[in-house]
Amino acid sequence: MYHVLSESENGNVGIKIQRKLTQDDYRLLISYIDRLKQEVGPIRLLWDMTECEGLNSQGLWEELTKQLHQFHEIPQVAVVGERHWMDCGTKVFHPLLKTSVKYFTPDQLDTAWRWVKGEDI
Repeated sequence: MYHVLSESENGNVGIKIQRKLTQDDYRLLISYIDRLKQEVGPIRLLWDMTECEGLNSQGLWEELTKQLHQFHEIPQVAVVGERHWMDCGTKVFHPLLKTSVKYFTPDQLDTAWRWVKGEDI
């Protein structure tokens, strides 16, 4: 399950993933992001993964990896979480994307928002 964070504005979008993200959740999320890109142009994303328990299926992981090309159109992605694999994941995917990806711990959420918005941190 996911929801859009209330701090989202002007093409800076925060998405909070809670519990497990299902394949249906993922499809709705991609649809939302596509629609938003058409309405406001380039967007910057903040993924709050502090309550994420993982992906709900192997099929979802495969679909996620197929959709990586979509992130070429997103200049900045902040990933907020407390799991070591998230930090490693941002480092692994960063060279594959034209997107600037940065990991933040939960206590750095405000800093992550400032980074996504292009403010000095």
